[in-house]
Amino acid sequence: MKAEQQINKFFAKQKQFFDHQAPGIISKTAVEYYKESFRKKAFDGKPWPAMSKGYKPKRGSLMVRSSKLLNSIRDTMTTAERVVISAGNSKVPYAKIHNEGGVINRASRSELFIRNRNKANNRFRKGTKSGRGSTFKSFTARMPQRQFMGYSFELNERIIKRIKAAYKSA
Repeated sequence: MKAEQQINKFFAKQKQFFDHQAPGIISKTAVEYYKESFRKKAFDGKPWPAMSKGYKPKRGSLMVRSSKLLNSIRDTMTTAERVVISAGNSKVPYAKIHNEGGVINRASRSELFIRNRNKANNRFRKGTKSGRGSTFKSFTARMPQRQFMGYSFELNERIIKRIKAAYKSA
């Protein structure tokens, strides 16, 4: 009877570790790894494709200018059965096209706007004249895949190492 209680206690301890501590370790490790992809400009050992010759960046480096995409990587859900890490939000709708690559189709559109300037201080002021229209042509752009999230052998190795270290110390 005593051996049976010890075995039950042992497995209860295992369940507690894998239900409560392991998902947090997985989540934290994955978010760190995905954010690190921006610094290395590579994912799972594969570097991102080079920029096209016609592209001239305004400032900063590729996909890191404002850090909105980088900062949108977060842990969405962590339970004993599932860990979900996501990127993008309403301010970063381009996360999916950067991660997966693809074609961007933009429809033609027209806009009406008023840009009156105050002559004294050369600043914009409320419009008093009728608006001036602008028309923008439709275009298609090919976005190469610059993956920063997804399945990764390197990430799996890191997670296994961290879980083993945490389990030994617990």
